[in-house]
Amino acid sequence: MFLTADEVHRSLRGTVDLLHSKVEGLQAFDMSERGFWHSFAAILLTLPAYVITLALERIRLGYRLASGNVFDGLWIDLVVGLGHVAGFLALPMAMIFLSRALGLTSRYVPFVVVTNWIAVASIMVLSFPSLLLLIGWATPALAGLFTFAFCLLVLRVQWFATKLTLGVPGLLSLAIVSLGLVFNLLIDSAVHDVLV
Repeated sequence: MFLTADEVHRSLRGTVDLLHSKVEGLQAFDMSERGFWHSFAAILLTLPAYVITLALERIRLGYRLASGNVFDGLWIDLVVGLGHVAGFLALPMAMIFLSRALGLTSRYVPFVVVTNWIAVASIMVLSFPSLLLLIGWATPALAGLFTFAFCLLVLRVQWFATKLTLGVPGLLSLAIVSLGLVFNLLIDSAVHDVLV
């Protein structure tokens, strides 16, 4: 289940095309069974974002990053890691049941492939304001503003991709994207609660 540079490039290019409302962006994704499993392996590309999230959590909990390794607390590493993976898997898992209920099982694989690659791009982009905050190049307010702006772009591309891959009306697409957002907020809240 190794990702090739070409597959990563094509999938991220397809994501950018979808961001620009280009339907032909779907052609960049590998919709085969192999492409389906590779889209899950793509979470490995978000390892830098995981490290940034881990560093922020350690700061939030009162640890000093300069005094030790960012990976010093196994419990924190594990909880943040599980939250990272759960956020990536929540919507694809829920869509197993939803796609059956909506009679969209034949569209499940394209939906998951595209959604997973959008999630990879989104995680990487959304970690950028946090990185700026960590290194002192942005205030919390500025990082929050950047995050909000990037979130709007992410939600828009997810809505467009969901509409295309599932072939559903815009309102249902919005409901599915909102469900994914709710899952991510709940997972993030659970991670914070466990670490407090």
